[in-house]
Amino acid sequence: MGKRYRVSQLPSVNRVYVPYVLIPLWQMKLRERYGVEIDEEIIKILITARYEKSTWKWQRTVKKVAEELHKRGFSKSHAYTLAKNLVNAVALR
Repeated sequence: MGKRYRVSQLPSVNRVYVPYVLIPLWQMKLRERYGVEIDEEIIKILITARYEKSTWKWQRTVKKVAEELHKRGFSKSHAYTLAKNLVNAVALR
């Protein structure tokens, strides 16, 4: 019998590296096109979904962004519609 190797779960395997340069660029892009000022945490979620290879990523992203907006004081319905518009803007560009 051979040697047994243990494969450890790397924390960065399933994650997408988001360069810091992309955050202000996407903030400017969304501010110019839609007149919305977006926080860095929400931009990180949107950028991660944009460059991640996964199924159901857009629906999960809408839920995450809607939750973040709801924490910041938006009503649930307004947060969901704004999150859906933001995700569509990032996905289609």
